This record gives sequence, structure tokens and C-alpha cells, in this order.
Amino acid sequence: MFKTTWLATVIVFFFISSTGYAQDKTIDSINTILANPKTNDMVRINTIFAGMDNSVGWSKQHIAYYNQLLPIFSKGLKMDNLTPEMKKEYKYAAGSYYYNIAKKETFDGDTKAPGHFDMAIKYWKETKDYKTMAMAMIGKGTYYRKLADWPKTFENFFEALKYYESIKNESGISHVNQEIGTTCIAQQDWEKAIVYLKKSLVYFDVPESELWKSDRHTIAVIYNNIGVAYTRLKKLSEAHKSYLRAYEIIKPNKDPQAESLVLVQLANSSSDMGDSAQAQIYLDQALALCKDDLSRQGVYGNAARIFHKSKNYEKAAEYGEMCYALTSKLKNISSRTGMSNLLYRIYKDSGQYDKALKKYEAWIAVKDSSNTEASKNELAQQRLKYDFERKELQQKILQQQKLTAVKLEQQKHLSVIKLENEKKSALETSRNKLAQQRLKYDFEKKTLNQKLVQGKKVAAIKLEGEKKTAVKNNWLIGLSGALLLFLLGGYFYYRNTKQKQAITVLEKDQIKQKLLVTQMNPHFIFNSIDNIQGLIQDKQDKEAVDYLSKFSKLTRQILENSNENYISLSEEVEMTQNYLAIQQLLYNNKFNYTISIEDAIDSETIFLPPMLTQPFIENAIKHGLSNKSEEGMISIHFYLKEAKLFFEVTDNGKGFETDKKTTNHKSLAMTITKERLIGYTKNQDFLVQTDNIMDQHTNIVGAKVSFEIPYIYEN
Repeated sequence: MFKTTWLATVIVFFFISSTGYAQDKTIDSINTILANPKTNDMVRINTIFAGMDNSVGWSKQHIAYYNQLLPIFSKGLKMDNLTPEMKKEYKYAAGSYYYNIAKKETFDGDTKAPGHFDMAIKYWKETKDYKTMAMAMIGKGTYYRKLADWPKTFENFFEALKYYESIKNESGISHVNQEIGTTCIAQQDWEKAIVYLKKSLVYFDVPESELWKSDRHTIAVIYNNIGVAYTRLKKLSEAHKSYLRAYEIIKPNKDPQAESLVLVQLANSSSDMGDSAQAQIYLDQALALCKDDLSRQGVYGNAARIFHKSKNYEKAAEYGEMCYALTSKLKNISSRTGMSNLLYRIYKDSGQYDKALKKYEAWIAVKDSSNTEASKNELAQQRLKYDFERKELQQKILQQQKLTAVKLEQQKHLSVIKLENEKKSALETSRNKLAQQRLKYDFEKKTLNQKLVQGKKVAAIKLEGEKKTAVKNNWLIGLSGALLLFLLGGYFYYRNTKQKQAITVLEKDQIKQKLLVTQMNPHFIFNSIDNIQGLIQDKQDKEAVDYLSKFSKLTRQILENSNENYISLSEEVEMTQNYLAIQQLLYNNKFNYTISIEDAIDSETIFLPPMLTQPFIENAIKHGLSNKSEEGMISIHFYLKEAKLFFEVTDNGKGFETDKKTTNHKSLAMTITKERLIGYTKNQDFLVQTDNIMDQHTNIVGAKVSFEIPYIYEN
């Protein structure tokens, strides 16, 4: 009278929720990158994703990785002036966080999972990443399937299928068909289960040598579930073939959990066909491979069924009760339904009627809550709705194509008429022009003949006069030639003199630029030597050695760059980092710093005059942070604006006095640097912009200095 469903639900859900094949070869390097406070958000997000891919699913390490996404995207999405690309990256990270949270909650049976799946769907939809969004819909469907809420299960699966088909994603279509087939098995709708599961196999129609390890796992799941459906339809030969195919596919993966579940199916199939000895062999192999509660649940349940068939009721009851306890622990409603039914029949057949009655009542209570028949109708309704929407969409596309074809034909017809009219108009115009040109030609010919006659008479008179003036003209030509030679010689002499003067001015400017750099370098060197001397006097030997090492490296960079008119931006940044590291030692790490370069800037091909930024950074540390004993912050930013390169340094110190901000804190190095900038830009009105940074209460919380840097681009 009753059919057990524990076999289908236990095996199916374990297979589908099996974790991926983690790789931990790069975990150490990933953690090193994440531990660096200077790592920017985009690199940090991508590194977290790599960590998740290389850790075991739902392990503490995996959870720790995706939890790091929350503060990053929460802060990032609140920032103003985000580029579309950066906003998309932050939203993708938000979707990934909520998706992983929801998947873990689904595994734990937490009721917050649907809401978090909805958050993932929302963020991924905003990024127009429909493939990933559909994956979240599938996750939400599997949550409701675990609760046997079939209407919501099919609603999410068919919504995902619609998106996958709209973007023609074959792997996604295969995945959804597999999930729908799996759900049909849980509903005991065996015929439809086989149809959908076979649809999902089409995607894997390639030689086995080209299959990935994860592909083999998925194919084994599908064949396993097809075998379950054939078993319930009493097509035992087809079922056994499907289980054997699943075992052939999964065995090379060396996955004990998956392999044990297929062995359970083979044991059950052998028992159905009357081969009890082979069934026991398969069962023993499966029990030896079990490593967790979910796989044990499947094996225990199958053992109970096999022993019940052989009328060993004591063993059947023992394994059945162990399986029933695990279904309660794992909150698997469908499996609990099937196992309570099997235990009822075991106790009834063995004459333990009091226990049989309790299991019968338990079976009725769980069965009513699953509402299986209503769910079958829901699948049919969702399928009709899906087919109707797809047909309606195809009709609209066809109508649009017909309308476009009619418009195109009309445009062609109008173009032909227009072209014919233009040809007629052009022909008529050409005829009128020809007649006009003929009249004009006749008139001009007559006039020309008259002028020729008059011209001959005048020419004869002129010829006589020209003979008389020829001698005079020869003298004039000679004098003109001599004057022209004199003027040309003067012009070339003047031009040569101007070129020599320009070269001299350029050489002087270059000498002046090098002199200015040289003036600045001793200024910095003397300050640094004083700092080292102070550390030695304070008996901070280790700090002095460290300081001296970094100072010598920086000094070498300064000496090398002093002979260069331009250095690359990457060299300037490296020199600045060394300088800031030295200053951190001097000021007992009372401040931190960041250096950022806009993504659009290639620091290897941008060249700028050396040591332009150092005086302003020094000023921000010495004067801007003079009121700070700790938690100071120096932020340096290079960016492009209207194809111009800008430098900006900000601090969180006392700021500028509003009535003196343009004159305070100007060192000799800053004055020299401004002269250099004027020299490079040839602009006497060159401006170094200084501003105070205000909070929401207009209190000064820092200062900002920015100016344009002259640069050249070298490809």
C-alpha cells in the first residue's frame, strides 16, 4: 500500500549539496595579501574570492573569507563619486556575501536563508549579471525543496530557467533541469523526473577524457537519480544500468562520500532483483566509506530496507531507527516520511503492533505536512506559465521582425522613388546648363575675336616701346639681384644668431633646474642626519641602524635622480615611500600613510621632474601633524583631470589658519619647488592650492595641498 521515499530524498540531497573540490596550495599567499593594510578594496575582494575557491566549503576558513566582504562593500557603497565599474564590483561582492550566507543557512535549516537569497538576487540583478542571479534563484529553490514547499521550489527554478534560456547559457539550463528532475523524485513523480534529468545530460555529451572532475560528479548524480526513478517505476534492469553508469563515472574521482551513496543504490537494486549476496557486498563497501551523518543516513536506510526484504526484522529495525534519528537531526522532512513508513511496516510484519502504530501516526503527520499532491499540480502550473510566457515572447519577437521587414520594404520603395526623381531633376538641370553654357561660349568667342584684333594693333605699338626700354630694364634687373642677395644673407645671419641664443637659454634653464634640485637635496640630507644623530644620542641603536639603512637607500635614489630632468612616476612613488618610512621611524610611528595612483595612470610611462612632492609631504608631517601624538594620517594621491596630472597630499592635523593659509609653513624646499614648477610650466601665476578639510560641523579636521605636475608621456 505504501511506497518508501527515503532512498530518493536522502541520496539526491546529499549529492546535490556535496561541496566542491578545494585546493589549498595558495592559501598562505592569499592570507599574506589580505593581511597587508595597504591592499586596496578591489584587490582585497578578488583575493577573498580566490580564498573561498581554495578552501573547503562551509569550513571555518571558508566562512571567515566571505565574512570579510561585509565591511568592504558596506563602506564602498556609501562612498560618493564611485565610477560605474567600482560600484559594479562592490555590488557583486555584496551579492556573493549574501549568497554564501544563504547557502550556509540552507545547510543549517535557518529560516533567514530566503531573505539573504533575495539580497543576493537584488545586487546581482543591478549588475546585470543574470547568470549569477539565476544561480541564487536555484539556491532559494533548493531551500524550499528541503522544506517540501513545492510551489515556491518550482517558482524559483522556472524563474531561473527563463533567465538562463534568455542568455543561452547551456550549463545553467542543464543545472535547472537537473534540479527540477530532483524535485520530481522527491514528489514521487517518476516519469517527469526522468524527462528533466535526461534533458540535463545533453550538456555533457562530450568524450569522457574531456570531462572535469566536477563534471563527472554531476553526471554521476544525474544517473543515480534516474536510477531512483526507474526503481520506483519497477523498471529494475534500467535502474541497475543507471546505477552502474553512475558508479563508473564517479569512481575515478576517488570521492568516498559520493561513491558510498552509489554503492547503496547498487545494493538496493541487487536486492530488488533477488541477488542478496551481491547486495550485502555493495552494502559493506558503502558502510566502510561513510564519513558523515548525511551519507550514514542513506546507508542505514538502505540497509533497513534490504534486511526487511530478507525478513531479518531485528536488523531492519536497528538500521531503520538509526536512519530515522538522523533524518530528525538533519531536518529532512521527505526522508523522515519514507523512513517512518518503512519502520511501520517492519514493526507490523514482526508483530510489534504498539511500535507499528506509533510509526504509522508519525508517518501520517509528516506526510500531511509535505502536501505532495498539491506540489505536483504546482509543477504543472509553473510549466504552463513558463510555456505561455515563452510562447508569448516568441510571438512578440516574430511580430517585431515582421514589422521591421515591412518598414524596411517601405524605406526601399521610397528610396527608389526619390532616386528616380533626383535623376530626372539632374537631367533637366544639366540640359538648362548646357544651353546657358552654349550662349555664354558664343558671346565670349565674339568678344575674344574683337579683343584679338585690338590686341595685335596695341602689340605692335608696345613692341617698339619695349625695344627702347629693354636696356633700362637690364640695369634694373642687375641691381635688384644684388639687393636680393644682400637681404638673403642678412636673413640667414639673423636666424643663425637667434638659434644660438635659444640654445644658450635652454642650457641655462637646465643648469638652473639641476641647481634647484641640488639646493633641495642638502636641505633634506641635513635634516635626516640630525634625525640619525638624535636616535644615537637617545641610545636607540637598532632604530638608528634601521633609519640609516633606509636613509642610505633614499640618498642613493636622490643622487641618481639629481642628474635626471625627468624620472618615471613609479620611481617618484618608490622614493616617496622610502622617505615616509624614515619619517615614521623619526616620529615614533605617530602616523600612517597611503599612496594611491588612479587606475587610468600607467606609472611606468608617465615621467615627471624628480623630488617635486617631497617638500609638501614634509610640511604635512612636521606642521600639519604637529598637534598629533598618535593616529596621524598622511594620504597621497596621483590622479588625472582633463589630461593633466595632479598631486594631492592630505593630513588629519590642525589644518591651516584661515587668514594665513597661503603663507604659513613654507620651507625653503617648498619655495625652491615652486620656482621649479614655474620654470617647467613657464607660468608665473602657477598656483599651489591649499585648503582646510572640514567635518559636518565646519570644524577643521585636516589640511589638503594639491597642484598640477608637468609631465611627459613615453610609450
